[in-house]
Amino acid sequence: MPETRWRELFEAADALTLEDHEVARPVYSDRVRRVYRSLPGATVDWMKWMRGNPLLAEPALLAAAPLADAARLATVYTRGERFNEGVYGRALQDGSIDAIIARLRTWFESER
Repeated sequence: MPETRWRELFEAADALTLEDHEVARPVYSDRVRRVYRSLPGATVDWMKWMRGNPLLAEPALLAAAPLADAARLATVYTRGERFNEGVYGRALQDGSIDAIIARLRTWFESER
């Protein structure tokens, strides 16, 4: 992604509020939809990749995981939302989206 798109993603993530993280039903704010659309994805068999993957249960593990896992996990949630409304909202609530953004930001700011 071009640098401007990375910066847009981080700005969108920084704009999320506590209300955005407390999704009662899969009706997302414009701020949440902006992050959803901005997340990078990966070409991966996401259904197979997520089976038994500890990152789904413990998103904090993403901090030490390879960058590609952040993109894969983002893919799991964005594609999962297409098939099952509310998947993305649960990822917001359990900290998975925050962990993905944090890993991407670390890469962008100090590893790339």
